[in-house]
Amino acid sequence: MYVNWQLLKRLTPYFICLVIVGILLQIHMSREVDSMLNERNTIISNGFLTSQINYHKTFAPFARRPMTSALIETTANSFNISLGKAFIWVNFTLLFISGVLLYYLSRILNQSRLYSNLNIIFYFLTFSLLFAFFPPIFTYDEPLQYCFVFMSLIAFFKQKWVAYICFFTLAMIARESSIFLLPGLGLFPQIHNHNGPSLFSTTHLKRLVILFFPVVLYAAFIFFFLQKNALWGGTMDEMTSRFSCFSENFRNRQNSVETVASLLMTLGPFAYFLVLYFKNNSPYLLEKKLARAFLLTCAINTVIVITATFAREARLFALPLFFVWPVFSAIFWKEVEPIASLRLLREFLRRWPYLIIFLFATFINYLISFKIYEPNFPGKDNYFNEYLFCITFVLSFHFILRRLNGKLRLGEEANG
Repeated sequence: MYVNWQLLKRLTPYFICLVIVGILLQIHMSREVDSMLNERNTIISNGFLTSQINYHKTFAPFARRPMTSALIETTANSFNISLGKAFIWVNFTLLFISGVLLYYLSRILNQSRLYSNLNIIFYFLTFSLLFAFFPPIFTYDEPLQYCFVFMSLIAFFKQKWVAYICFFTLAMIARESSIFLLPGLGLFPQIHNHNGPSLFSTTHLKRLVILFFPVVLYAAFIFFFLQKNALWGGTMDEMTSRFSCFSENFRNRQNSVETVASLLMTLGPFAYFLVLYFKNNSPYLLEKKLARAFLLTCAINTVIVITATFAREARLFALPLFFVWPVFSAIFWKEVEPIASLRLLREFLRRWPYLIIFLFATFINYLISFKIYEPNFPGKDNYFNEYLFCITFVLSFHFILRRLNGKLRLGEEANG
């Protein structure tokens, strides 16, 4: 039987995205969990989702993001289905598309097919995506925003500037927080040419004009949209009340722990491996700039999320990951490969000090994950505590094995 391997390779990312999105839907519709999509018995919560759509059309902070609501209503009318079903159709279709777009962005950034496919898996394992529709994450506009951001990054790195301007403008209309990615993109005076223009050259300044031009288009859109829909008053009231969020995020111990946990669960695993990779390797210039863009966006976005939003909505922390998702598999494997051996595992089990340290760290991890961290929202039937425990377990295990591996290498070099 003839097998078209090239066709199978091209279809692989679509298959991976389809399977994972199907699993995510099953998780959110499970009887054992409390998702905004179901009423705890695998029945779509059409009443709640309809109320959320109406709320997003009338409440000023959400009403100025009309695209997702319009897409849901158009889908419901076109296929004669309920708004609840349309909400699920639209958002899970967009999640599927975003995963495929991530694959193509990874390929443009010179990642192998294997790493590009693995990037899809790590992308969907991100805390804010794995539990996207669980309270209090309450994802709404993000899947559409992610698609437009990925399309704009593809256009940016292919230097298709008209397409970039169009897609990034749409990304800001979908969610205005997309604008926080622009300083990170501004760190790229050249794309693929390592000897290109410097950061302060005329060529780079021209590129900065192109880079920030979507802000002008978005400003024009939002001015006329708010004017037409009489949303200026509500928008001003919302802006003045934003900074009360900071005190809410740290109002008591429970809120403070939840704020820190949301940040760590969303960014922690990626930041951990990124720091190790760039500390111990000499990566290509493009990857260095992706790391700097990630760190810069983290600094900007995290401060804004903590001071002006509810940090328990962990999806808000995820924005900097657009600079990491396309290259994360290569970073992860580079750090895991040296310790992925049975020999090192046997050494670990034989060395009681390392084993005791790991068991103690696991005990502390258990106390933090299941006793101290408590999601502060009605309906706590979720796997947040288990997720926090698992990622901390993996990172602590990797850290200890990595230290042991370094000590063994030093010993071998001294004996050699």
